[in-house]
Amino acid sequence: MCRRLVNGALAASCLLAWAVTTAEAYELEQIQTERGNVPLYLPSDAEPDALLPLVVSLHGYTGNGSQHENYFNLRSRVDKSQFLLCVPNGLQNAQGDRFWNATDFCCDFSDQNPDDSGYLRSLIETVIADHPVDLESIHVVGHSNGGFMSYRMACDHADLVSSVASLAGATFSVRSDCTPSEQVHALQIHGTEDTTIRYGGGCIPFYACYPGALESIMLWAEYNQCDGTMETGMDLDLDSSISGAETTRTLITEGCAERGATELWTINGGSHGPSFNPNFRRELVDWLLEHRRYEPPECPADVNGDGSVEGADLNDLLSAWDSTDERYDIDGDGLVGGGDLTILLGFWGDCPE
Repeated sequence: MCRRLVNGALAASCLLAWAVTTAEAYELEQIQTERGNVPLYLPSDAEPDALLPLVVSLHGYTGNGSQHENYFNLRSRVDKSQFLLCVPNGLQNAQGDRFWNATDFCCDFSDQNPDDSGYLRSLIETVIADHPVDLESIHVVGHSNGGFMSYRMACDHADLVSSVASLAGATFSVRSDCTPSEQVHALQIHGTEDTTIRYGGGCIPFYACYPGALESIMLWAEYNQCDGTMETGMDLDLDSSISGAETTRTLITEGCAERGATELWTINGGSHGPSFNPNFRRELVDWLLEHRRYEPPECPADVNGDGSVEGADLNDLLSAWDSTDERYDIDGDGLVGGGDLTILLGFWGDCPE
């Protein structure tokens, strides 16, 4: 994959490396940007031109991409889960600390006002231009300041981003400060004993506030048009410093728009930087890749939505023959015709549960 053109230049500027651990191998490229090179991890054995999900992973305040990736270690899942992983750096402030200009609370404390949102979108578009990216599966994840920035990306670029995950970050505290154009899947991960970005939210007097973990997902449930009903999922064992399955899952999925699931993983007793075991990266990557912009229906030929494919569906399809009605264009070729009829007959009977 390193032989591709990168920003119009031959891949002599693209650094290829192999990394082999006990279980994984991956390729490493350096993507050229206006802010310097950005590492991009690629599966070592992807099928030629296979469309791959893209995950952008963002460091916290004062951190950097290398430190962050050593902590999250998502590269260890690149081969197994078949996705691209991009790990950029934020700019440095006057004190030399790297940061992302995410929300009014975090973390442009020197008022430099860089367009990090625009930069990250440009970075994603560069990767898309040079690699076979699945446009329905673009995800942004971050820790602390990077978590705040992941929410900012969902607010600003809902047309591009499929889902976001924030560890110990938060969304905007004022609902109207975020106006996503579409729904975005959102996952908040937060330790109850976090003393840096508190689980219940907080403020810096005379400066700004940030919402708590539950409030963050409730805000996104509103953006995603959910009805607010909360469900409990199976507990997770993510933190090696806490015995048992310490992480409680809270899901808000009822009534949501098609791609608007919202979820909270509460690490009971967890700190700002939990001691994650390998379950964390597996569960996180699985969640991201499962939450695409669009999920094809399990029973696409059930055009009237009654749970089975039978005469009523056939009559509806035939009545729309040679039209461009999307409800009956099952194969997505822009016209209702023979291809759609073939798919419908292949699904004849009850839909799978």
